[in-house]
Amino acid sequence: MTNNLMEEYIKITKTNIINFVKLFFDKKYNNKIALEYLSTYIESRMYNFGDTKQKFFYRRIYASLVDKKEEIETEWEKVDKQALQSNLLVYQFIFYIDGVRAIEDINEFVKSVCEKRTTKFGLEEIKGLENKIIKLIKKFEKEKEDFFKSYKTSDFSLNIEKCILIDNTYSVKLDYNFKMPYIYSAIVINEVYNSGVINEDKLIIEYILLCMLCIKDINKGDFATKYLVDFANTLFAKQNKLRQTLRIITNQAMQDKIYLKITYIDFEENKDLIYSLVKEGFRFALILDNSFAPTILNFRKLSIFEYVIVPQWYNNCDKIKEKETKLTNTIIFD
Repeated sequence: MTNNLMEEYIKITKTNIINFVKLFFDKKYNNKIALEYLSTYIESRMYNFGDTKQKFFYRRIYASLVDKKEEIETEWEKVDKQALQSNLLVYQFIFYIDGVRAIEDINEFVKSVCEKRTTKFGLEEIKGLENKIIKLIKKFEKEKEDFFKSYKTSDFSLNIEKCILIDNTYSVKLDYNFKMPYIYSAIVINEVYNSGVINEDKLIIEYILLCMLCIKDINKGDFATKYLVDFANTLFAKQNKLRQTLRIITNQAMQDKIYLKITYIDFEENKDLIYSLVKEGFRFALILDNSFAPTILNFRKLSIFEYVIVPQWYNNCDKIKEKETKLTNTIIFD
């Protein structure tokens, strides 16, 4: 069974943030308010919801938290306004604890947190709190490191190439880093590696490694970078294995960054299933093949694809170039 990696990572983040908030407020901890802010924080931090015009990532997140505060004040019949304001302000520390902003000196940072806790938040001093917060921060950092290490492999790596003339878009392939028996030719190895069950199974490794890369992007506030990745058309006939493979990227944050490459003939033969997957949030990059006739009707079919890849060997490449400015898709001439 494959895992949904983004959900795993978010669970780590949520657990450590709420544990910090409980430590910070102690007896003044308000679970209902804390969970409301945490939900908004995750939406903005991981999914880029909210005002994307803010130049700095932490300010973008904070603007969403302020909006949540105003929403609660408007919609809740009863609310502890002091707790509401305090739970908003505590995110000035969470930004550092979660790596949105860098901690230069952990001891000085935690000392400042504890001082402000009593002077700015009016909370009672707690003996040994500094050590507890330091342990929590180090534990959080280790859990993140362990998460990435647990999916690391020396046998495979991602080959990432920027798409020519297309901003923030990269083509991804999985490379193997181990030696094959010398009795097999490179042609035979390539054929086996890129066909049948092996081609299907390697996608699981490829998608896991790509998810790790996407999560690292998101941690830096990079939601613009997109990745075009291989897909095995044989999975269309294997519903269970298809779902098992796609589960790895069944998350809006991943779906916004990852595009599965399929050919036009695959699209025509599996149209209903592909439309269904698109409705679920999955994104596809279409590779034109010679079965695609450049007619007005067929151009309309391309509307569900943000990216259309035009190989050099495609017979009507010139006609696509003529229509490029009229198409809403991003055209990649490969």
